[in-house]
Amino acid sequence: MKKYWKILGVVLAGLLLFSVSPGEAAGDKVVLKIGTLAPEGSTWTKAFREISKELEQKTGNQVSLRVFPGGVLGDEEDMLRKIKVGQIQGGFFTGGGLGLIFKDVKILSIPFLFENYNEVDAVMTKMSDFLEKGFWDNGYKIMGWGENGFIYLLSKQPIKSAADLKKGKVWIWEDTAIGKAVFKEVGVNAVPLGIPDVLVSLQTGMIDTVYASPLAAISMQWFTRVSYLTDLPLSYSVGALVMQKAALDKLSPAQRGLVEEIFKRHLEPMKGLVRQENQKALGVMAKQGIKTVTPAAKDTKELRASVFKAMDSVGEEHFSKKTFEEMKSFLKTLRKEN
Repeated sequence: MKKYWKILGVVLAGLLLFSVSPGEAAGDKVVLKIGTLAPEGSTWTKAFREISKELEQKTGNQVSLRVFPGGVLGDEEDMLRKIKVGQIQGGFFTGGGLGLIFKDVKILSIPFLFENYNEVDAVMTKMSDFLEKGFWDNGYKIMGWGENGFIYLLSKQPIKSAADLKKGKVWIWEDTAIGKAVFKEVGVNAVPLGIPDVLVSLQTGMIDTVYASPLAAISMQWFTRVSYLTDLPLSYSVGALVMQKAALDKLSPAQRGLVEEIFKRHLEPMKGLVRQENQKALGVMAKQGIKTVTPAAKDTKELRASVFKAMDSVGEEHFSKKTFEEMKSFLKTLRKEN
C-alpha cells in the first residue's frame, strides 16, 4: 500500500510539472515550481507555503509558488535536470545538490572542518558573496541560505571508532566525491543510494548505518530503524533555495523585486529555527530509546586525521584547493582570536 501511494504521488507530481509555467498562462500568471527532499509538514515546506501565500496576496494571484516535497521529483540531481529542461524553476538543495551547480560550496561539507556554529556563521559571512557569485555565473540565483545543521552517524550497532565503522553496512549518498574519499581512507566499503531509497534499505537490512542531522533523521523516519547515535558532529550540511535566472528573467521588474524580497525575508530566520529544532530532535530520539555513544579522544583524532588525508586525494575538479586553504587559514585565525 505504501508503495502504491508513493507511485501515485510521483505520477501526480509529473502531471503538475506540465501545468502552468512562467509566462505561459492566460493573463501571464506565473507559477514558480520548486522541488525539495524536505517532507511535507517540515519546517522548510511550511516556510514555502507561507511564501506562496504572501506572493499570491501581494501580486493579486499573478505569482504563486508550487512545492514538490519529499523527493517526489527524485533525488537532487534529478531535480536539477528538471530545472535545466524547464519543468521546474528552482529547488531547495543541500550541499550535495548545490555542489553540482558550483563546486566550491562542497568545501563547507568537508568533515571536521567546523567545530561549532559560530565558525559556520563567520565563514558564511565572509564567503557568501563569493559563493553567490559562483551560482550566478552558472545561471542560478541564491534566494536564501539555509542549513540542515551538523551531521551525525546513526546506526543499528554502536559506533565509537573507525574500526566499528568498518564493520557496518554504511550508506553513502550517490556520487559524493568527498564522502567516497573519506570512506576509502577509513576502509569503509559503503553502499551508494539516493536519499529516497535509504529508509527502505534500512528496513530490509541492506544498510545499517546512515548519517544525517537529527531533524532530518526524524523528518525522513530514519530514526525509527536505528538504535544508536554517535555523539560526534561529523560535518556541516549547508542548504539554499536556488532559482534559475532564466525563470526570474520572465518576471516583470516589480514582480521580481517582490519575489526576491519575500523569499529573503522568510528564509533568513530559518537557520536559527532549524538549529533549535535539531536540538529538540536529539531529545525526541533519546525519548524513543536511541542511545548516545561517545568516541574516545584518540579515536576522534584518528578519524580527523583520516579525513584531512583523504582531502589530499580529491582532485581540483571537485573543489578548489586554493579556496579550501583560504577557508582553513581563516578558521585558524578565528580560533586564535577566540
